[in-house]
Amino acid sequence: MKPVDFVAQPASRTTLDVIETIAKGGDLTSLDIAAAYITLSGVHDMLKRTDFAVGKNWNGIKKRWITSFDYCRTQPLALDTLLSLPASSVRIHDAQFCLEHGGTPKIPFHPKAFLFRGQDHDFALAGSGNLSRSGLSKGVEVGLALAVERKKPIEPSAAATIKALRKWYTRVWKAATPLDPSLLNKYTKVFESVPNLSHPTATEDDLASDEITSGALSGKDLQKLRVCSNFWIEAGKITKNRGAKLPGNQLMMKRLSRVFFGFDPVAVSKNTTLGSVNIKFNGGQTHPYTLSYSDNKMDKLNLPKPGTIGPTAYDNQYLLFSQNSLHLFSLTIGTKAEKAGWLKKSRAINADFKMKGGREWGVF
Repeated sequence: MKPVDFVAQPASRTTLDVIETIAKGGDLTSLDIAAAYITLSGVHDMLKRTDFAVGKNWNGIKKRWITSFDYCRTQPLALDTLLSLPASSVRIHDAQFCLEHGGTPKIPFHPKAFLFRGQDHDFALAGSGNLSRSGLSKGVEVGLALAVERKKPIEPSAAATIKALRKWYTRVWKAATPLDPSLLNKYTKVFESVPNLSHPTATEDDLASDEITSGALSGKDLQKLRVCSNFWIEAGKITKNRGAKLPGNQLMMKRLSRVFFGFDPVAVSKNTTLGSVNIKFNGGQTHPYTLSYSDNKMDKLNLPKPGTIGPTAYDNQYLLFSQNSLHLFSLTIGTKAEKAGWLKKSRAINADFKMKGGREWGVF
């Protein structure tokens, strides 16, 4: 790790690049992060980089995270993920006030500070990006990182600066509310309330789409796909992709449905593989399945194989995907009555849709 490093993303050096450099060379013992808000994609991207960088030592590193409920930008699933990490604690700035006022803060919480401690060195990274995918790698952000040796700092002023930042962090940490399952449940209720899901506050991870054809999903629609944790769809008649006498397993969905599954609404060529989605059917084992943009201009998701780890067939079934974490979903098949309930919940937040062929779908 160089004594001084920088963030100038996305073209030059990203926040994740700097974090990975620190993690690889710092022999880390702890990390303290304060971020205005945290999205699930941001957590996923950071954990992927840090886990790769420190390997088996990750479990022993003490992790502290301070964030906020401000404007309901932080995703509950992101907080749940952080709580589940080994040696990890989360605190929320002015949590009770925000909960009592539907997510509106008395004093906005807006820092972006990453403090790392190694066996012999201290590191501080401060910049403009939040703990979101855009803030960590894709958006236009800048930042500055410092590294000092604790026992014999070459630059005393840098050491004093990092020490002052640590004192600030400690003060904010002590004043913040510890996040536990009860507090997370209270926040989840506010986050998933009809008023919030009807008009979710945009974050840096909400990107505009180049799709402007008639019937395209709007920017507000895409925001709802990102923040909602349930996606349902009428499967209709599934293509016989496995042979004329076998039930198919390729689900055709509205273009940009991919946003619900954790992918950006960017333009891609036909027959492009977007990535994989981990799915478990009816509580069974989890397996990865390909999500792609098909030549019929629809998003195509492969499903668990019918008759083995999937149902007998998907034709004309009502499918519900419930998100557990980024790219991890539980799949269940519902009854006609259950589908009516899903539709009602989607309509309450104006997130029910219909494809050209008549198939209904939505999120809630």
